[in-house]
Amino acid sequence: MIKFSCIVTCYNREDLIQRSLTSILNQTFQDFEIIVVDDASTDKSIEKIKAINDSRIKIIAHEKNKGQNAAINTGIEASSYDYLAFLDSDDEWLPTYLMEMHNTYKANPTIGFAYANFVDGPKLTLEGEQKYAETLDQGFLSSMITITAKKESVMHINKFDERYTICQDDDFCFRLAKKFSFKVIDQQLAVIHGSDNSMSNNLLRVAEGWAFLFGNYKNDILSFCGPKTLAKHFINISYQFFRCKEFKKGMSFYFASVLYFCKSNHSKRFNYKLSAFMNATWLIIRLNLGTIKRYIFKKQ
Repeated sequence: MIKFSCIVTCYNREDLIQRSLTSILNQTFQDFEIIVVDDASTDKSIEKIKAINDSRIKIIAHEKNKGQNAAINTGIEASSYDYLAFLDSDDEWLPTYLMEMHNTYKANPTIGFAYANFVDGPKLTLEGEQKYAETLDQGFLSSMITITAKKESVMHINKFDERYTICQDDDFCFRLAKKFSFKVIDQQLAVIHGSDNSMSNNLLRVAEGWAFLFGNYKNDILSFCGPKTLAKHFINISYQFFRCKEFKKGMSFYFASVLYFCKSNHSKRFNYKLSAFMNATWLIIRLNLGTIKRYIFKKQ
């Protein structure tokens, strides 16, 4: 029998947490528990959670703030069921989310994890066995709130890496895809609302998160995909740093991207047109033309 442990992490979300929990309680599939890990909130989040009268809700409160990944790991360790689902406290699932996940695991008993599309997001299609290279090349799978996984799969990869403060869902999916087959549900089953204190709103942290992520997977990307894939990711990181006016970091990744692009050859599994690279280069130059001029004149 398939039952889900739904893990919700919370930090100062007194105005939003009830919406997320209600979206779980309103699921058409009702075989679940809810583990809410409060990461030392200083507002009334716990009071809002306790106000919902449902015996399936279990609250675990950290005495000190440990970060989202540590909070998720606390929830994983406390889970009772063999299938794990993850929801941010500012987002929500549509009513058929868990039912569609249940049906997917029933139809595909050997997969290690599954994910769905989300409302107003890109159409995601990647699935199958031995798709690690394709996952690395794409650079992501989906938001964490649309991913479920067998608990044994999650424990096999040692849960969430607590070094990450952003891009932890990408790292999580990379490690799962390296070991397990997976399926995508071609339906929009979750809503990402975002909030003012979401880390994804901090452009510099996003750039640094991408740099940390792809730096950690550099060797695997070169081995499984080839240098053009690494060049593609590095040019995107460069662009993100330029957006934050971090000129030196942007140039560092830009030149690294040029280096790996030049090292590539047409026999590699993943091949990209030079025009795409040149378009990205032009965007960077156009975005930072003033910064580049100031830097050149300063050196003279």
